[in-house]
Amino acid sequence: MRDYLHQLKMIKLSPDIILFDLFKTILVFLIATSFALCVVEMNVISDNIFGVYMFGVAITSVITSGYIWGLLSSIGGVIAVNFFFTYPFFALNFSMSGYPITFALLLLMSVLVSALTTRVKKAAVLSAMRENRSENLTKMSNALLSANTLTKILEITVDFFSQSNQCSVIGYFGDPTEPEIKLLKAIQNNDELILNSPLELQVAKIAFTTNKISGVTLESEAHNCKGTYIPISVENRVYGVIGLLFENPDNVLMDVYKFSSIMVFQTILAIERQAIEEKAQQILLEKEKEKMRSNLLRAVSHDLRTPLTCIIGASSTLLENKDKITEETFDRLLHDIHHDAQWLIHMVENLLSITKISSEGAKVKKQDEVVEEIVAEAIARVHKRFPDASIYVSVPQEMLIVPMDATLIEQVLINLLENAIRHAQTVLPIALKVFQENKEIIFTITDYGKGIDPARISTIFEGDNGNASVDSNRGLGIGLSLCKTIILAHNGRIFAENQPCGGAVFTFALPMKGES
Repeated sequence: MRDYLHQLKMIKLSPDIILFDLFKTILVFLIATSFALCVVEMNVISDNIFGVYMFGVAITSVITSGYIWGLLSSIGGVIAVNFFFTYPFFALNFSMSGYPITFALLLLMSVLVSALTTRVKKAAVLSAMRENRSENLTKMSNALLSANTLTKILEITVDFFSQSNQCSVIGYFGDPTEPEIKLLKAIQNNDELILNSPLELQVAKIAFTTNKISGVTLESEAHNCKGTYIPISVENRVYGVIGLLFENPDNVLMDVYKFSSIMVFQTILAIERQAIEEKAQQILLEKEKEKMRSNLLRAVSHDLRTPLTCIIGASSTLLENKDKITEETFDRLLHDIHHDAQWLIHMVENLLSITKISSEGAKVKKQDEVVEEIVAEAIARVHKRFPDASIYVSVPQEMLIVPMDATLIEQVLINLLENAIRHAQTVLPIALKVFQENKEIIFTITDYGKGIDPARISTIFEGDNGNASVDSNRGLGIGLSLCKTIILAHNGRIFAENQPCGGAVFTFALPMKGES
């Protein structure tokens, strides 16, 4: 409380406020005098008339700022009692026997009343201020709990610092000269220029380097700046700096620092919680990568063994029996070798795609792509491998733009289409449909064949072939596992289901950017 009272003493009053307080003091004095004259005239109160003026002193202390007006009201009340209500009336006479002592006691009582009233008033203001700050601190804590990025944490911190202290605020994450994130909230039009000036930036750098409050403070040496800079730090680690720019620098006192330190602590808790969540996410990502590698090894053992065995068997037959086999058999064996070689190339493409998105530190590079062009390219590549395949394509008439890695999404479409062609076991066409739903672009690949074993739907994208034979499920493991990895890397979702009328539907969705 002392800090706050000291702060209130140091607030510089404008001439308008001083004149208004003087007017209120005179008005209360005149009302008290008029009331006292009336009650004396009516013989309601003849003694202790000074109590009326003491009540006026209390009112003056409440409605004005500072001690001075209560003190002036006290002196005025003592003089008024002497002038209006002490014999000889309407004349000042301080030479009466014992009156100086009475005058001093009355003055002391009125001054004490003024002081107590002012103290109670300031205590009430302090209580209201602390209640407001406590409420803001609770709101800030709740807001920080929902923040999931460092930018959002700094934005919330800057907003609540500005609301709680009624000042302009600038926030830095990292070194202020080269910050990772920088946010500013200005109250006055000129505050943004001030906080971005080289001098203020230099003082912010000092706060970051020394891990001490710098700028306009009570105890530190002056830096000829206008802002106060508080480091966001815990122990010996400094995360950044918060800068406060008050309209009146005299308001920057210890009470502000104490409350600011609590708010800074809330920010630090949010930063550390965010770091823990990112670490947990990284661990989960590593776990998924390890799971994908295991699935990849299983898929490779299933998907590469059969075509290699077929190639070796066919080529050995041609080498060892080339004079004994017919031309028709010769052509069939060459066709089998060619087909299996193409399949191996397809597998290598999938393996390279997985390596691209699962290597340490690799990220999917997204660019805005036209969905119709990606679909057309994928269909063209599928038709090269399966010339007789029938594929019905449905895309919206409007142009849809989606951020993606075009090569990887083409690979997903190719894998899903080839999977439907190979495993549907039907002569009916495959349907590829693209449409927009909310803020996503939905791709569906539908076949009208035998569908998916219900027991495998939940694990079909995990690269697990179950108990099926290797040959009958060639490509199902690694292809679908790759599709899931690519879609998740694009922050999308993918799932499979059976149709009630027969057949399977594979669906994946990508977040959409921009408008159609």
